[in-house]
Amino acid sequence: MSGAALLFANLGAEEGGAWLRASRHPRVRSVARLWATLFPADARLAGPGAPVPARLAPPFAGGAEEAAFPFCAPGRALVPWLATPEAEALARTEGVPLAGPTPDVVARVHDKAFAQAQARALGLVPAELRDAELLLEPDDLRDADAVRCRIEAELARWPDDLAARFVLKPRSGTSGRGRIPGQAGCVDPERLSPAALERLRACGGALVEPWLERTLDLSAQLYVAGASEVRVLGTLRLEVTRSGGPAGNAGRLRADGSVDSGTPWDGELRAAALAVAGAAAGAGFRGACGIDAFVFRAGDGREVLRPVVELNARFTMGTVALGVLERAKRAGLARGGAEFYFGFSHDAGGELLTVLDGDPSARLHLSTRSLP
Repeated sequence: MSGAALLFANLGAEEGGAWLRASRHPRVRSVARLWATLFPADARLAGPGAPVPARLAPPFAGGAEEAAFPFCAPGRALVPWLATPEAEALARTEGVPLAGPTPDVVARVHDKAFAQAQARALGLVPAELRDAELLLEPDDLRDADAVRCRIEAELARWPDDLAARFVLKPRSGTSGRGRIPGQAGCVDPERLSPAALERLRACGGALVEPWLERTLDLSAQLYVAGASEVRVLGTLRLEVTRSGGPAGNAGRLRADGSVDSGTPWDGELRAAALAVAGAAAGAGFRGACGIDAFVFRAGDGREVLRPVVELNARFTMGTVALGVLERAKRAGLARGGAEFYFGFSHDAGGELLTVLDGDPSARLHLSTRSLP
């Protein structure tokens, strides 16, 4: 399809209309601009909340007319960060097709319950966690007392160390927002307010999970081209804020040009990600996606990988990081053996490169040594 792409930067659209308010935040706007640089330079940001576009800084700008990845060159079509009915409506208004997956498919596989169901079916849930999860549908969240009693009855069956700290998290949410913590097998009744329950219902329900001692956050970034065409773009170490929001990505550029997290968990992470993304492909999903994972400390002190936490059926900060690294490779800035960090922490060490002209908020750090 000929013509320039239209980009709908609806970051955080999992939370309904709240994403538009968040789009005004300087960091969100920077991410939207960085995402746009994955596409050819003639791509246009469109729709509500569209930030003023930014140009790639030298020497990244040399190949700006080309997409960072082949799937970022859709031609005359609307590409949303997350496919939603709002994105579909904007495509109709602009008179162009919606690129990528349909909103109904995305709603199904983006639900955190989908990833967890696939993890259980594929035997990817660590033994320590197999009996420590509760799924709540929207209709289960009508009455606060009933919700609290159901959760506390379920947690009474969990091992004490897992029930000591736990969390209710929205089945469709982003950056750790909307979670309700609990401890000692109990939920604080004041946290189950009518407004909190309404937010969880609007997000498709909730999952109740243990709050674990995480030692490492990881992700696998993938592209699904067809029912049997799933490719890992790279695995990454994920830097998150205390609240669980994304702060940056780090990894290693191997001699063959592939990207991995540089940790002992890469093989297991890749295999699990391919299996779950394959299930999403079977459900009709097509496009870029990411699977979050983490390593936690079990009760006996061992480190254990939870290879599937959730499937983000959309572009992610990891996709953006890998796209920026791809542009760095083409510019001759990154070669095999380099460690890299991309994100909002400016003390990562190594050579620091500004990606956007006039916007130094998110930078690429390259080094020949391991980065934290």
